[in-house]
Amino acid sequence: MKTRVSIAVATMILVGLTGSPLSAQTAVPINYAFDLPLAKVTSNPCTGGFTLVQGTAHLAIAASKSTSGFQLSVTLSGSGNGIDVSADGTPIVVGAQPQYLYASRFGATTTFPEGVPQYFERTLIANDYLMRDSLTVTNDSYMLNSTFRLVFSNGLPSLPVLESVDVVCK
Repeated sequence: MKTRVSIAVATMILVGLTGSPLSAQTAVPINYAFDLPLAKVTSNPCTGGFTLVQGTAHLAIAASKSTSGFQLSVTLSGSGNGIDVSADGTPIVVGAQPQYLYASRFGATTTFPEGVPQYFERTLIANDYLMRDSLTVTNDSYMLNSTFRLVFSNGLPSLPVLESVDVVCK
């Protein structure tokens, strides 16, 4: 069973990046890192219910310029847990199942041999495998695939946008 939920909302605010000293014209490597709390309700394709996924996302952005060109690197990692909830996010405690656990890491590095690009866009997909923290097999583990769009203008990142979320029962 596969459910596709298209979402065109910003999911993370890169506090302090706009107007920050990150300058694509610098020859000195620049690194930014942020830890962001994460909470979202997703459909559970295995049970027909919903899961409240909570955790922390760690976003790292690096930019550098050298004789070989300009390089942008983005890494997003996350970890957390999930609990069964109703459609409005209220926890379900009757016959409570053990919580889900997840962890992921994804990223990309792009080099521009001719220097800083005026505009650059990148799509990244985070694959989170939500599995019950249980000694017994529950047959309701699933994949949560989130597609993010990142835009860079003159080497500066803009707000990452969550393009879509797909969930697939495993």
